[in-house]
Amino acid sequence: MGRGLGGEMAAEVCLHQKQNVSIPSCGAPAARPATLQGLPVAAGLGVGDTFLFPGLSFQLSGAAPRLADSRSEKARLVEAEAAIAPEVAAGESPDASGGMTAMLADPLFRGSIIDRIEAGMTAADAVVQTTHDLIAIYADLADPVLRQRAEWAEAVGRRLFRWLHGLATPVFGPGTRRVLVTDEMSPFEATRLSPAHVAGIVAERGGATSHFAIIAKQMGIPVVGGIAGALRAIRSGERCICDGLNGLVYLEPDPDTWVAAGTRLAEMDRERADLAALGGLPATTRDGRRTDLWGNIAGLADVQPVLDAGGTGVGMFRTEFVFTGDEAPSEERQAALYGEVLRRVPGPVVMRTLEAGGDKAIPYLAGEREDNPNLGWQGLRMCLDLEPLFLTQLRAMIRASAEGELWIMFPLVSARWELQRCRELVARANTEVVRDGGRPGNYRVGIMVEVPAAALLADEYLRDLDFAVIGTNDLTQFTLAADRMNPRVARWYDPYHPGVVRLMAMTARAARRAGKPIGVAGDLASDPAFVPVLVGLGFTFLSATAPRLGAVRRALGATDSRQARELARTVLSLTDGDQIRTLLHGSGRPG
Repeated sequence: MGRGLGGEMAAEVCLHQKQNVSIPSCGAPAARPATLQGLPVAAGLGVGDTFLFPGLSFQLSGAAPRLADSRSEKARLVEAEAAIAPEVAAGESPDASGGMTAMLADPLFRGSIIDRIEAGMTAADAVVQTTHDLIAIYADLADPVLRQRAEWAEAVGRRLFRWLHGLATPVFGPGTRRVLVTDEMSPFEATRLSPAHVAGIVAERGGATSHFAIIAKQMGIPVVGGIAGALRAIRSGERCICDGLNGLVYLEPDPDTWVAAGTRLAEMDRERADLAALGGLPATTRDGRRTDLWGNIAGLADVQPVLDAGGTGVGMFRTEFVFTGDEAPSEERQAALYGEVLRRVPGPVVMRTLEAGGDKAIPYLAGEREDNPNLGWQGLRMCLDLEPLFLTQLRAMIRASAEGELWIMFPLVSARWELQRCRELVARANTEVVRDGGRPGNYRVGIMVEVPAAALLADEYLRDLDFAVIGTNDLTQFTLAADRMNPRVARWYDPYHPGVVRLMAMTARAARRAGKPIGVAGDLASDPAFVPVLVGLGFTFLSATAPRLGAVRRALGATDSRQARELARTVLSLTDGDQIRTLLHGSGRPG
């Protein structure tokens, strides 16, 4: 069963169906352009009716129970249950067996909500707290049928929560796909979407390398961002074409535009079929040099698409998505999930330790407000300060290591003392796992190179490490001082910038001298035009989203490794990103 939005949707529902909707997006101006220009965030073309979907974080209000009027709050809950019951029933998937409908009346679910309301909570807070509690309970159970109840609780809880805040949740019927229009979507919310039901996303905020965009790319959902006032400019239910490649949104397109979109979709389908046929071929250059192709995942559901696309490993498992909810997952729960991923993947699984903070805020880990969170308390810095949390994750990974080929990767490394402390904590976690009767398998330890300091010191760092992976998105951000989330500085954010490419080359040379594997897991690993450069620089593996693996494989197969080395030398001699872009694409940077 799909999760969240994708798993709970059925037929036509309009945002105006409730009396208490009060968002300012319902009134459209009298005159408006039929085409909106935004930023290309996630490539692809999506067609469907729009659905206005303002963001709303599924979390507690932050206020202590204020002894709300329990009678009125219970009445609001009853009203919400009655309103969403038909939607929940219509959205049941065949394998759910009425589980979501039953959850609405489940004594543990509904009873706990009522108990919390009677104790002074608002209905919305009671729904959030109860949902998180049941997810934690059911997700730790061995029985897969009982574990599915965690998904049902979340799907029903999120729908209740939005209704209680005056917002509807889209409902899809068989074959129905919608274009969601939102102000901003968190990466955690994006993981709840289903590409089977979401044709595209139009967002007011969010750049091409924001973590929300990365998840959308991973699922193959087109996204256009940077359209200010989209929730006001776009009407709910109108026909829409979302062109994530060119950053265009067509509203109520004319017949010619609609036909052209259909033609392009058919061409894209043929292209996907052609690329899928390459999945069984070895990942080698034209002259036989092997470069491993792996996939990026956020959870267990992403593994099979990577395998179907011909990926033989996981180059980055973003484990922060395991930490949703209102408390950290238990060691048992993490170990079970990590073990299942390792069992399913035939090759290495690079698990990035928790990288929270910045645009991946997790409420129960939030610290004091920071003026510049991207340069603040996040990633490894947070983990080293929250040592018990970090040790729990390391123990869970090490417990699971016997199930497959585990590579543990630390993000946002900038100093040698951090690496020393990480090695000490890994050794301690290993000792504790063995003490408790565990039998760890062989595993490797490495870093993600995202900070220029790590690239500059790669020779020294790789003496004590087993591998390195370059995260080109953050390396670009930190090298060029251009916030990847800010559309206003998008013209300065350029992964083709010579400074970024030279730092990558420096890291690759250090890995080659050390005889250690070196990979790329950022957006450049998904760029077919840049693949020959990566081959020429000596990267041993590339990790891309599942929808992009076919295109990367084709580019790899068309590359001659000797010519690639010469191309890389030429690229490194250039002094401007547009020069590199012109060399690889034949044209300069658009705009």
